Amino acid sequence: MSCHRIGLGMNSVVEKSIEMFENEEISLNACKKIIVACRNGVYWCDGNEDEAIACIIDCYCGNCLRKIHQEHRIRVDRNRYDVVTHYLCEDCYQHLVYEESILKSTYMLKKRHNKKVRFSDFLF
Repeated sequence: MSCHRIGLGMNSVVEKSIEMFENEEISLNACKKIIVACRNGVYWCDGNEDEAIACIIDCYCGNCLRKIHQEHRIRVDRNRYDVVTHYLCEDCYQHLVYEESILKSTYMLKKRHNKKVRFSDFLF
């Protein structure tokens, strides 16, 4: 059974950090570090990490922390892209996901192009 109180307590810290970020009292990176710490902090008492970020989970970009409307958000794997929520705004999606895929495909093409051809490559 999960302890909901720790998630609610951590959520209040996340709310305050977002407020401070929006008022330019702390930087984006500082805010993201606080959010990650709150999300991880729930494990001390068998909490739920989504409860710790409930105030931002559906309406903030996980990378730039801008508010986003439901129709403009794009769901991504939070762990793969190292973002604080499951959603990105269109700009961050373009930057993190789309450009990353282009870089990977370019790297693979270069790697294939520079590969030395061996005699065994021609055997069927």
